[in-house]
Amino acid sequence: MDFDSVGEIIATRRLHFVDEGNHQRTVSVFVGKPQQSPGSSDYHCPFQVIGIGSQQTQLARGHDSIQALQSALILIAASLNHLNNELGGKLIWDGGPKGELGFP
Repeated sequence: MDFDSVGEIIATRRLHFVDEGNHQRTVSVFVGKPQQSPGSSDYHCPFQVIGIGSQQTQLARGHDSIQALQSALILIAASLNHLNNELGGKLIWDGGPKGELGFP
């Protein structure tokens, strides 16, 4: 787990994974500050999901910092929804209706 690779964390979300024995494990999502990509006019936004999946830092890209941030949220949603489908819907976010993970 390399939190430094995300850089300055600007947003977090805590989810829970509930296993077959009804034990909960915390799953955290970290979104780093969008920054200009080296040698380019484009931007990238790092993000990381800790507690489930590969846990590797990933980069979303965009023409500007807002698009990079939006792309990160969309990619996080896709990743979490994919993991949740593989796990039979056992990821839970307390901030929304059952089955909702709170990403676009």
